[in-house]
Amino acid sequence: MDDDNKSSSWGGCKCILKFAWQSVRFWTPLSITFVILWLLYGPDRFHPRVDSGVLAALHLAAPAAGDNATDHQLLYDLAVDLSFRNAHRRLSIRYLDIAATAFYGGAKLGPADDALPSPLLQGPKNTTVRAAPVVPRAVFVDSGTAAELEREMAEATVHVKVNVALTLKYKVWFVADVYFYMYDCWLWFPPPATATPAVFAAGTQCWAVKKLGDHLLGLGSGRKCKSQI
Repeated sequence: MDDDNKSSSWGGCKCILKFAWQSVRFWTPLSITFVILWLLYGPDRFHPRVDSGVLAALHLAAPAAGDNATDHQLLYDLAVDLSFRNAHRRLSIRYLDIAATAFYGGAKLGPADDALPSPLLQGPKNTTVRAAPVVPRAVFVDSGTAAELEREMAEATVHVKVNVALTLKYKVWFVADVYFYMYDCWLWFPPPATATPAVFAAGTQCWAVKKLGDHLLGLGSGRKCKSQI
């Protein structure tokens, strides 16, 4: 009787071990393949690009009588073309939220957050171009920013930063994740003349300065995250 019980127990253990081994043999190659695909096609390799820009105005307004000496009014007129390239052969990218904001020094120029059309589904091997015009306007800047502009004007090159914020939904096989990215794109212009806008035609790649996954955003797949710039 005891021998029969031992044989039955050993037979059950053999079945469990056999099933576990078969599971390992089946799932390990799939897991390794998925990890390799995620490393190759994950959103870390994605970078927007500024194709061109036109700076029609960037100068300090003449101070009015009675103005505080520390108040400087910066007048500007800027437009840029942003391109988003999906280089993958089979995978699509869904843009849940797109925003672009221009800065000079520490001064935010514009446009308003979420000014670009979204959401957007971009297919494989596809490039999408979005124009991000900044409505001509004026902002008040501090003395440090005003001094920086005067120095760059004297050196015949002014630098403008465009901050791009994206919320992407990325799907590899059956796994979908939502990511929030923030990129810095640097443009340089000759000082614009009164009747001659300055043109940036060299193009420049934007580089990620911030990344959050959906586990940090507190989002489920497919929900929209409003960018805060």
